[in-house]
Amino acid sequence: MGALLGLDTGREELLPARCLVGRSRACDLILAARDVSSQHAVVQWTGAVWELQDLGSRNGTAVGEHRLAFGERVPLRRGHQIRFGRQSGAFEFVDDAPPRPMAVHLDSGRIRVAAAGLLALPDDDPPELLLYPDGPDRWIGERHGELSEVGDRAVVLVRGEMWRVHLPTGGPGTWEEHSSDVTVADLLLRFSHSSNEEYVELVAFVGERRLDLQARAHHYPLLLLARARGRSAARRARGGAGLGAAGPAAGDAEDRAGAPQHQHPSQPLAARPGGRRRRGEAGRTAQGHEAAAARRVSDRDRPGVTPRSP
Repeated sequence: MGALLGLDTGREELLPARCLVGRSRACDLILAARDVSSQHAVVQWTGAVWELQDLGSRNGTAVGEHRLAFGERVPLRRGHQIRFGRQSGAFEFVDDAPPRPMAVHLDSGRIRVAAAGLLALPDDDPPELLLYPDGPDRWIGERHGELSEVGDRAVVLVRGEMWRVHLPTGGPGTWEEHSSDVTVADLLLRFSHSSNEEYVELVAFVGERRLDLQARAHHYPLLLLARARGRSAARRARGGAGLGAAGPAAGDAEDRAGAPQHQHPSQPLAARPGGRRRRGEAGRTAQGHEAAAARRVSDRDRPGVTPRSP
């Protein structure tokens, strides 16, 4: 994600999608130099590039040797050096990747960055508040099983501490996972459940990192999907050549009716695997009925023969 490196301090500043720079405590990057305006400039993500805009500061904003005019916007490239006023130290633009969801602790400045689309506060294990996207322009916060919508730059209270959340919105161009970041495909999921499977806990692992997603009602469908995927992988491992002349339709029939299925206690008996027939078995039964009917018709046509009862 986008970042500025303080050349005097050696400190890297991670950039939210819109980073307000100035002396005011309402700013995201707060500078103490007296010649910096209260709201001096803004660094923001356009959906394609990062750009810098001066907000009419008294002592100006410069990119290299170029001083920005009031309201002027300049696209930033890695290696650009930026100055806000004359007295504050210079910054180097060191990372041009798109912004990611993040939260900043208002007292300590500690930063939490989302992994695999999930922003967990205050820690991964276990989080009290879990934030995740619900479409391109909406974020949901889940706390103790209760859901609520959370806006960009909202301040949330978590275990008695205040955090400001920065949640990128505005379509697919606003937030993309960098190639080196975690994706869903990198996750290893571990399920734990009660004997009747009405209580399902989920823990996600990314390398050495552990994210406790706790017990949620929607973990049960994930458990069913994981089992179905495991069965499909096992069938592929046994070899797809076994379909032979039957072709994919026969394999598909076995998939739907013949493969073992998970049974949840709340499902009716009719939905259980034992209450179903394979397609092949149903076909053989129908053929048997047709053969019996043909024999009865044949017996009627033969003289002196009493038709057999079905």
